[in-house]
Amino acid sequence: MIKPEDAEYHFKPDSHWQWVETIALPFHVPEASLNGIIYVVTRPMLGVCACDISLHDRLTDLWEEQLYIDNQQHLPCPKSLLNFTLPNGLTIEATDPSRRYRAKYEGIDETRFDLDFVALHDPFDLNDPEMDPMAAKRQSGAWDSSWSGHYDVTYRVTGELVARGKRYKIDCVDTGDRSWGPRPERDNSSVIWWHASFGEDLTVHLFKAHNLARTNEMGAHISGYVSERDKVYGIVSSRGTQEYRKAVPLGGEIEVTDTRGKTFLMTYSAINSCYWAPYPSNTYLQSYFRANHNGKIGYGVQQLGLSRAYLTRNRDAIRARN
Repeated sequence: MIKPEDAEYHFKPDSHWQWVETIALPFHVPEASLNGIIYVVTRPMLGVCACDISLHDRLTDLWEEQLYIDNQQHLPCPKSLLNFTLPNGLTIEATDPSRRYRAKYEGIDETRFDLDFVALHDPFDLNDPEMDPMAAKRQSGAWDSSWSGHYDVTYRVTGELVARGKRYKIDCVDTGDRSWGPRPERDNSSVIWWHASFGEDLTVHLFKAHNLARTNEMGAHISGYVSERDKVYGIVSSRGTQEYRKAVPLGGEIEVTDTRGKTFLMTYSAINSCYWAPYPSNTYLQSYFRANHNGKIGYGVQQLGLSRAYLTRNRDAIRARN
């Protein structure tokens, strides 16, 4: 169970030097085919912090062809995650810890935002068997040591974005997360982090294993939830398949079944995508997509996390894709 204090640091004086604590806050503007991500990766034992602020608006392989990127790798680590300002112009305040954030940013090239993230449900604890039916089946406390602690939250996001001088109203439903634990930077496991929201009343979020180099079929179900009318239900099973252009996801189909036995089938198609690398050792094949569930149209994001080791080990198989 996630408590308000889980929005703050969890490291101890004797924590591993690779200890990481992250905050991910996404948002989007469907009519502009645009989505954004605020991603903070702190390494408190080393005293450094990476921060990525990216705005994506097109289908491309190259991250630098997107609308705006401010990626900085060696910023001073904040003393607290509840209220901090980084030298890149980002300020984050947990106005209601674990349930509400205010994010303000003053960037370059006439780019800035002021956003409010308000949780639509209690934070979903990946490691709590009372919330996640898969938690008890895992051999360790989390699927990966990077997520010794991890929770996901679907937010109502409101505010304003100015991107290269153009003003956008932000009013969307999107899903972010918070993680803590040791995180190596070589040969990390491959995973799909996926969610689609159909207004405030329905969001489906899940983690899937995946071996991109071998198959289009998604792998084992790891975790996930259905948020429906303010109630959250853990997902007990899921299946999915995707189409790709080389490694870039273009669309697919996902079906999930939750603890009520209720099944949701969704198809989706990418609106924008690229190789996103918020820190250099890993790349995320990120796509922002339009989803359909029984005629309801929604929007979401997937991030296919792949280590550089996996990509180079399987480069010929991946390049052979059309």
